[in-house]
Amino acid sequence: MRFLARYVTGALAVVGAAALVGCSSPASLGEEYAWNSIDNLLAPAVFNSHAYDVVQFAERVQAATEDHEIVMLGVEEVDADEQVAGEPIGWITVGLTAPDTRAAQGYWNSPAEQDPGPYCFRVTFTNWGVDDVSSADCPDSLVAVPAPPSERPRVAVNAEEAVRSVLTDLPDDLPSEADVVAAVTALLEPHSNGVTPLAQVTASIEGRAVAVATGDDDCVLMARYATGEVDAVYVPSVYLERGELGCRASTAFADLRPPH
Repeated sequence: MRFLARYVTGALAVVGAAALVGCSSPASLGEEYAWNSIDNLLAPAVFNSHAYDVVQFAERVQAATEDHEIVMLGVEEVDADEQVAGEPIGWITVGLTAPDTRAAQGYWNSPAEQDPGPYCFRVTFTNWGVDDVSSADCPDSLVAVPAPPSERPRVAVNAEEAVRSVLTDLPDDLPSEADVVAAVTALLEPHSNGVTPLAQVTASIEGRAVAVATGDDDCVLMARYATGEVDAVYVPSVYLERGELGCRASTAFADLRPPH
């Protein structure tokens, strides 16, 4: 299988058998501290919820480790063409240096010396979050890297304003769906990183109603009704998942009642 690896510190290499967070047998108090720190970092729901690529998880790691003792050291992605449902979509390597002493617990215990490390870990992600964590060799210094730019299409930062503007200004003689798409696309701001492409825009017309959508799970979906009113269309998240209605203009005209 081919892998696309970016923003990876060259000295990183996986060592030892893979172990889930909290399931290791630490050799020292410092190592125990490090495992517990990683366990706490990865516990929130954002690391155990759906994402289309590992870049989304890297962005969450970057946000969670801002001004934190844990640093993100590398991000590896599985090539989008090589991804298999249920299999890893990528890996994120993180590291930290533990305090050299552990604070006393209770009234009588004294502070305990512990090996500060550093300690590094390689976290395996599937589309649904953390799948596995294993110890990894650390580089000579723990230098944080930013989340790499996504190469998967994402919604434009001004998408909502662009869609609302086009729908609001539609003439009484409605244009074609293709013309609506072209008008919205022309207003979208490219992503500043110069790498991430814009999400596709779709339009759908039913009678005097016009709907426009762009995005995926981060979906901008708006409709102009026969009255001329323009409003956002709420879509339960389950309908935005793969295999469901998706973030398409036609979804605005579907039965969007939550499934039971």
